[in-house]
Amino acid sequence: MAAWMLHPYKPSVLIGLLSAGLLTSIGLNPLFPAARAEAQSGINSPAPGVLCDQAGPTCYDRQGPSIGLTQTYFGVSAANRLSAELRNRPQTNDFRLSNGAVCDLRAATCWSDGWQRSKLAPRLTQQLFGAPQGSNTATGNALQGLQTPQSGVVCDPGGQLCYDQAGVSLGLTREYFGTYAEQTALRNLAGQAPPRQFRLSNGSTCDLNARTCWSDNWNRQQVNVALSNQLFGGGNSSGGNSSASGSQIRAAQCRMTRWFKTLYNGNCELRETSSNQGRLLEVNLQDGTLYSISRPRGGSYQISDRNGTTWPVQVNDQGRTISFNWSDRALTVTPQVAPSNGGSLLQLINTLLGY
Repeated sequence: MAAWMLHPYKPSVLIGLLSAGLLTSIGLNPLFPAARAEAQSGINSPAPGVLCDQAGPTCYDRQGPSIGLTQTYFGVSAANRLSAELRNRPQTNDFRLSNGAVCDLRAATCWSDGWQRSKLAPRLTQQLFGAPQGSNTATGNALQGLQTPQSGVVCDPGGQLCYDQAGVSLGLTREYFGTYAEQTALRNLAGQAPPRQFRLSNGSTCDLNARTCWSDNWNRQQVNVALSNQLFGGGNSSGGNSSASGSQIRAAQCRMTRWFKTLYNGNCELRETSSNQGRLLEVNLQDGTLYSISRPRGGSYQISDRNGTTWPVQVNDQGRTISFNWSDRALTVTPQVAPSNGGSLLQLINTLLGY
């Protein structure tokens, strides 16, 4: 009598067990298909900030191939091989894994479709570089996961959309992501104009009216300077009374007081613009308050609010900080980065206003 006939299990159960054993024997675990598939790719993350590829074998960190990590996880022989390879090839800022993914050290991003770089690999990106920090201290972090093929254009591989200063651009989307992506965007717009505010897949948000992007989603507390400059820095406004004139956004800290009572204390940004009255310096507080400082030829400084109300303003230069005093209010501005020419902020303002 066959051995299986003596087993107390029912034949249907035995068939299931035999099938599971057969699948396991050929390398397919029926209980954990996703985990098994990932293991078969040969890529794993034994520690935060580390990717190890069994092909090679080689381990990587945020600086690229790591001899030390390769020795830790694959042994001395693998480390010696990697050391010899690195000596014989130039250092690059990106590398390709055996599963076809490509990781870019400068952009702190991995893509699953290799050098085409149109499909993000969010899990690999997080394992190697960590989650996006919402910080604009470095361009790589500020533009993480985004593409900037030309000035005034931002393309988002995660959403398969491209944007310019008017919002979603169907033409640019077709150019960089293809006809299917363009048709999808057209269906999603449903005959409506592109929204004036939008969110990108890396968590940044942009407001076309404010001509500003933020790196902390809709909280709007952290100005994403690099993204704002990329999208709005060199182009012309599509509406309103002013337009950018090849300007750069400068992140700053601002404090607004009225009769010594603090009305605002937090992030702000400076931007030089132009209007039919000449060049202006805009101070944009993150609560939506906007002031424009001007200095007509042969005249004194003036400050205007969004409603167009204008006051004469006294400007006090304190080196790194400058204050504007008018009516019953005072606005103190401290840029996060000092002027590159070593001069005072007042000198920079005069230069921006054409003096």
